[in-house]
Amino acid sequence: MGAKKQQSIVDRWNEGHPKGTLVTRYKLVKPLADPVETRTRSAAWLMGGHTAMVMVDGIAGGVMVESLKVRAK
Repeated sequence: MGAKKQQSIVDRWNEGHPKGTLVTRYKLVKPLADPVETRTRSAAWLMGGHTAMVMVDGIAGGVMVESLKVRAK
């Protein structure tokens, strides 16, 4: 996916999902046996010009926005 498309994902995420948004984390390639419920702890950003990322509780680094599903409050 191109940088413009990924930046669009970052912008849309940040417009609708503030820090503290409840999410379920899962992997795109190999799904987790039990998806993990967590919350975001940062705004999204574009990593390396090619991947939309956000930080979540319980993970030291960023995770791909595409690997998250927003949960109802």
